[in-house]
Amino acid sequence: MGDNWITIWDNTAEANIVYASESITPLAGWDPEDIIGKEGFELFHPGDRASLHKVHLTNVYNEKMSSMVSYRYLTKSGSYIRLETIIHYCHDVLIGSNFLYDENSLEHKLRANTVDEVFVCQPDGTLEVTGLWNDKKPKTKAKLDKDKIWKDSRIILSQERRFCLILNRFTDVLNIVFASRMATELVALDVVSAIGTSFFEYVKEKDAQYLDSQIDLAREQNMVVRLRFDWIINRQNNISEPVEAIVSSTDDGIVMVTRLAPRMFMNTQ
Repeated sequence: MGDNWITIWDNTAEANIVYASESITPLAGWDPEDIIGKEGFELFHPGDRASLHKVHLTNVYNEKMSSMVSYRYLTKSGSYIRLETIIHYCHDVLIGSNFLYDENSLEHKLRANTVDEVFVCQPDGTLEVTGLWNDKKPKTKAKLDKDKIWKDSRIILSQERRFCLILNRFTDVLNIVFASRMATELVALDVVSAIGTSFFEYVKEKDAQYLDSQIDLAREQNMVVRLRFDWIINRQNNISEPVEAIVSSTDDGIVMVTRLAPRMFMNTQ
């Protein structure tokens, strides 16, 4: 049995659950249908909810590409398990790769050192914030005002356009099993017909080996990797768009959140 699953929350103040992958069932007892539509905070330990509200607010306000938080999660039996979740902010949703928490595991250490920021919900209700290469000393952050982010639970801030892919980790060609609608606007991807196609159909041949090796790191080590490549929009006419992506992996799929990257030009004069 694996130790992870995927959750997708919306970016409302309540963080409503819009998707959960099947591996949640053996780990937490819930069927995905049990929790889809629920407010995300209902499944968090009461002692962690205030801290997790702060994490959610921070992730939405700063549009974090990757952060990680450890906390206690409610199982269907009424007990709690400790999780750590890698969170990717993706325009109108937050995608979480959830793992059973093991502070001493190599995979935990790799994840902690490849995300932008790490949050730890302490048993006394405090929130510890650490960052890449920093020691675990609490940091202070400027207080964010919830009313500047949401009005009637809906976000009022302008959001960077990003799209999400979930790829089949069990195939060499990394078939697309999910693509969010923003992919159509950003890279002209038909998100319906793209299902089942290989991710490599949308990258240049010269980049394929590099991308495959980096994604394999995420797949084998459950760590976060960052990619930059040209997304092929029309191969015949040599039309492409430079993108940046961040990738994490679970047993239920490889999560990739992508945004447009600035074009780079060489000054030849």
